[in-house]
Amino acid sequence: MNVSQKKVAKPPPLDEARSVLFERGWLAERDNATREALFGIGRLASFESDQPLYNLSDQPNGLFGIVSGVVQILIPGENKEMLTPHRAEAGFWVGDLALFSDQRRLVSVVARGPVQALFLPSKKLRELVRKHPEMMRDFYALTHANMQTALRLLANLSVTRANSRIALRLLHIAESISSPDGWIELSQEELAEHTAVSLPTVQRCLRALSEINAIELGYGRLRLLDRDELFRFACD
Repeated sequence: MNVSQKKVAKPPPLDEARSVLFERGWLAERDNATREALFGIGRLASFESDQPLYNLSDQPNGLFGIVSGVVQILIPGENKEMLTPHRAEAGFWVGDLALFSDQRRLVSVVARGPVQALFLPSKKLRELVRKHPEMMRDFYALTHANMQTALRLLANLSVTRANSRIALRLLHIAESISSPDGWIELSQEELAEHTAVSLPTVQRCLRALSEINAIELGYGRLRLLDRDELFRFACD
């Protein structure tokens, strides 16, 4: 067998998780010692589509870092209906707020399709922080980043013009996509829920964006082609 015919060994799952989480999101911004210490107490967890990583009001059991796939964040509405204002991909971490405040979960986090995550159990996390109390600064940084996202989502919902709200939301989502071909796995129904806009309005807006070549539409997904044009559309 010549060299070109040799099969290349696939990296072990933990190596793949390390590569993703050390390069994207909150963990990538920590120093090397912290990254290694946190990764060292983690284990990989797999979730099927529609399976929760955790549910609203659960007792906190640890921290989750998304390695692959997409998760939906669900929050309770005033009428107890669950709303979906956010979705997240590889590099996103969640679970810190309830864990370190010793409170129940404020949201549900559910897999949208298959998801793989690095799970850091609460017991091991607490032991690590007791040994290295300076690490609390790192977790405050995570809470700050997630709060920044929450405030940005709130600001988006305050935009009165529906087309602007949709376009700005697409720009926000595109900042964190992990797909190398740029496709965003997002249905029109999901986009309507993310932006609190009716489905017909979303459909009209997406057609308009497609006509000016700002986006490309696919089945249950879309791709940004011209971010400058999308931003101009949002500001018109």
